[in-house]
Amino acid sequence: MKQLRWIWALGIAAVVLIGIFIIVDINSDKKDKARHIGDGKQLLQFDESKATGVTLINEEGTFSFEWDAENSRWVQTGGDEIHVNSYAIGAIVSYACHLESLKTVAFDSSSKDVYGFSDPVEIRIFTTETGDKHPYQIFVGNNTPTYDAYYAMIGGSDDIYTIDYNSGSVFCASKNALKNAYLFDTTAAQVQYIRIEKAGAHPVEIQRDSERAWQIIRPEGFNPAKAYVDDLADEIVHLTVDSFVAENPTDLAQYGLDKPQAKVWLKGMENGTPIEEELWFGKPVSDHENETNLYGMFTSTNQVFSISRSQASFTNTTVADLIMPFCVETSIDDVDSVTIDMGKVYDLKATLTVDNANTKYQFNGTDISGLYDENLNKLFVNLYRGISNLNFTEINLDDKPDPNAEPLITIEYNFKDHTKKKLTFTEKSANTYWLFIDGKYSNMTVRLNEFTKSLTPSYETLIQALKDKGIEPIQDDEEPAETEKAEEEAAAETEAAAETEASSETE
Repeated sequence: MKQLRWIWALGIAAVVLIGIFIIVDINSDKKDKARHIGDGKQLLQFDESKATGVTLINEEGTFSFEWDAENSRWVQTGGDEIHVNSYAIGAIVSYACHLESLKTVAFDSSSKDVYGFSDPVEIRIFTTETGDKHPYQIFVGNNTPTYDAYYAMIGGSDDIYTIDYNSGSVFCASKNALKNAYLFDTTAAQVQYIRIEKAGAHPVEIQRDSERAWQIIRPEGFNPAKAYVDDLADEIVHLTVDSFVAENPTDLAQYGLDKPQAKVWLKGMENGTPIEEELWFGKPVSDHENETNLYGMFTSTNQVFSISRSQASFTNTTVADLIMPFCVETSIDDVDSVTIDMGKVYDLKATLTVDNANTKYQFNGTDISGLYDENLNKLFVNLYRGISNLNFTEINLDDKPDPNAEPLITIEYNFKDHTKKKLTFTEKSANTYWLFIDGKYSNMTVRLNEFTKSLTPSYETLIQALKDKGIEPIQDDEEPAETEKAEEEAAAETEAAAETEASSETE
């Protein structure tokens, strides 16, 4: 009986202890939850790829954007027209789709003004899941006093949270941050047309043909160097403005845009969509002698911007920057012979006969390749290159030289297809010559030092190398002199015979 009482006593004690433990545990759990009730949590979670629209409302206005799935970009559907920075809109969606709080600072707060929610930035994000009437909503208030976070609220709740500073900064994007800073936002391969008009210079206009090859439209008569034009296009698509200055200005003169120093027209494609832009460039941003920026304007949106002089330097492009630097472009494999006569300005007259495929070369009647001397072959090729790679000095589109003036230098190419090309150089001024190609002014001028850089030294070197081998190459002017003498003698004989015949008839 006594044992039973002890067992009952122990049982009752155990029950009491268990009850006390449960009560203590419950209270502890409540305290723990209370301690963590303000911890960070997931505020929004959705599939970024399902976003269809974004609306941003801030003190500068309301801006709406829709996702263009066909061209993989955000396009503007509402608000003041801007060049849309698609990456900025994408960043808003990206930060919102997995938004977490740092902590909860107030539950069901009725004093929202303290946190900057009297006039908050509002983000609305529409998705295929929420439709057009129930977007995800984010309200962003002030910075925290320590400037390491922003206060935020989520649509449908009066709780106030803090979110990380980066997310808050993205959501609080200014109007300028929503603008595309690129002058022409596409790739170089998708640029199709460039036209540059610079005050005091001739316009340059280039475009791709049906085969996507670049052609120079203005000025006429030039063949573009693909690499040079590709470089220009690549430069343009990487240029960005430094800052946005004004919209829809009423006084263009204050920016020097009433009379732009340069205008640029661009056309191309962006992910299959035609795009075009007209840019104007005005005066320097200040009168300071070391000012590095000038004003520009997107005419499609009347947006004035500031851009560095170095970035705007592409407006100085001339046709000379887009073509090969040679007087003519030839291939040694297409040439049968080339004759050069500098007799009016330099003691050089030579004929080079070329069979490059078989390494057979003749110089003024001397069979260079037949001498089996690799150095002579090399010197011959150097001379040929000195002639064929002759550079022009300047492009002078306004000059009107006399096509009948006597040439001081002549170069004539004979090609394997039996065509010819004749270059004649007439005097413009001392040591400067206008270049005519087949009798037509090429719009190029050439200084004498272009000849003396490599052409005449190559000639002298080859002549000396031949002399060192005991060979006196036949001068190109010797044969014509003998021919001329023979022709004169033949003509004299013919005339004498005619006189004798006439005398006989008279008798």
